[in-house]
Amino acid sequence: MHLYEHQGNIYLNITNRCPTACSFCIKKEWGWQFHGHDLQLEKGEPAIGELLDGLDERLAKPGLYREIVFCGLGEPTMRMDALNAVGLHLRLHGPGLPIRLNTVGLGSLFHGRDIVPELALFLDRVSVSLNTLDAAQWERLHRPSPAVRGRGFVAACAFIERCVRAGLATRVTAIEQPGVDLEAVRAYAARVGTEFLARPLLTPA
Repeated sequence: MHLYEHQGNIYLNITNRCPTACSFCIKKEWGWQFHGHDLQLEKGEPAIGELLDGLDERLAKPGLYREIVFCGLGEPTMRMDALNAVGLHLRLHGPGLPIRLNTVGLGSLFHGRDIVPELALFLDRVSVSLNTLDAAQWERLHRPSPAVRGRGFVAACAFIERCVRAGLATRVTAIEQPGVDLEAVRAYAARVGTEFLARPLLTPA
């Protein structure tokens, strides 16, 4: 499923690819299910036209949704072509709903360029799953792929701070789990000018 609805929002699940294999990720334990939605893209990543058609159908009736969110069981910035195309379409032709990206914050590192100026053209909000302010612990929790290993924590923080400078409403999140200093993450968020959200650790039902 590439489009799903949850708590009054529309979510766009544009890829299952991710540069990390987070120890707390629920996709394997939950069999790629999320609140009744099957988010495994067994037929491949949805085409941009397919995403736009599905959005147009849902947005034909105004007033039903609060926000549009790029978030699934993969890292949306792995598909910058689709992210940019759909985001710009929504900004130019959409109903004016806020647009948010949920990310691990490694898009600029993965692509080898600063992607924040592109994102700032259509996003209103960015939520970055940082989870710790300890670089070594970040590596253990996020288990990054070899392409970004050893550089991910610094890159995620740089991404957060560039989003703030670009004027995006930015939020830093951390999973509540043993051994994580949530107050350190909260203090970092306050220092760089972002919101902070502590999130519960999801476990299989």
